[in-house]
Amino acid sequence: MFTRAYPSGFKAKVIQRPNFYKKFMGIIVDFGGSDPQSLSGGAHFLEHKLYAKKTGDISQKIEALNATTNTFTSYNETMFYVEFLEHWRQVLPLLFELVGTTHFTQENIAKEAKIISQELAMYQDDPSWQVTHDLLGKMFPKSKLAEDLTGTQTSLQEMTPQILSEIYQKNYYSGNLEFVACGGFSDNQAKSILREVGKLQKQYFRNEKKQRIAEQAFTATTEKESKIAGNVTIPLVGVGIKLPSFETLNSNLTKGQLQILIEMMLEARLGSSSNWFENSQKSGLVDIPLSISVTYTRQGNFAIISGSTHNPGDLVTQIKQQIKFGRIVASNFDLQKKNFISNSIRELDQVENLAIEEAEYSLDNESRSKLYQKIQTLSFSEFCEVYEEIVAKSDIFTTILESENEK
Repeated sequence: MFTRAYPSGFKAKVIQRPNFYKKFMGIIVDFGGSDPQSLSGGAHFLEHKLYAKKTGDISQKIEALNATTNTFTSYNETMFYVEFLEHWRQVLPLLFELVGTTHFTQENIAKEAKIISQELAMYQDDPSWQVTHDLLGKMFPKSKLAEDLTGTQTSLQEMTPQILSEIYQKNYYSGNLEFVACGGFSDNQAKSILREVGKLQKQYFRNEKKQRIAEQAFTATTEKESKIAGNVTIPLVGVGIKLPSFETLNSNLTKGQLQILIEMMLEARLGSSSNWFENSQKSGLVDIPLSISVTYTRQGNFAIISGSTHNPGDLVTQIKQQIKFGRIVASNFDLQKKNFISNSIRELDQVENLAIEEAEYSLDNESRSKLYQKIQTLSFSEFCEVYEEIVAKSDIFTTILESENEK
């Protein structure tokens, strides 16, 4: 891997994957949908509108090189990237033009608002979205986490060129951006890429050192259990764990390491290879494995576990018991580590997954390789000790989505 930190604060890295024909280049922004912004959904709206240039849709220029471009907005980051096979010298400046120039008009914003409004309406009809939205609203009320990353129907209609420009100017500057490339680049190509990146970041982004976005704290609601109605034939259960700030833990593990540790423990207690799941499947409580995710953000940390069942009350009770008291043995812990390591090895064969993950960890000053090495050497006793402290400092919330006909 070749890395470079420029005087402007802009950072870049080239990850070499010898014998890989596919290539990837991306720019990640340390700003996302849950961070402070003038209107909800501003980060996501901006992601969409950066493709609009005075000369038209820049994606057409990228596609003319037989390349594909994509973007995503998450809670605390936005990423723009291009996947291609050749012509990196033509792709690279187009990527910087994509992220580094704007063209906001009342007309193109009004048109985009209608498109995103339809996208939001589609999300809101999804049962999983409804459960997650309800849980986040209880765990982090009055926060951007409690709203969809795309915003609200009201905020979409209120978006203006001025608001988008303000959001862009505040967050799209040299110290808040990082570049990553991944693929079968030679040493000479990697060095050339970093030289070109140095020129382009000077050309497109104002020189400003990083101003970190402060972490926020939100008090959860007193309502910890709720039932909502939706378009489901089988009730959908959601259990949300409002995790403590990782800085308050008596552990030297990083945020990324703690996220993985919590995922491993929840998988060990509730996942497809757990004794609990085997017994629950035999008894008919669940048919398929639960969905388990763990997320850390500047607005708060949380885990969400969900699954469908004809006995929602029983499933909620059992999930809560497993979170707090579920028994795990060293052999199950070792199995989770093996699964984690094998998955990480498989990711090395997907240049886009490897590059995106490396870029995301880099924003938190973490190294993917060091993070994975630490997980491999983590002892069972340390694993249990840290998890027990986390659970003791956490709050649990539940949502049951029932059929509208049953309400």
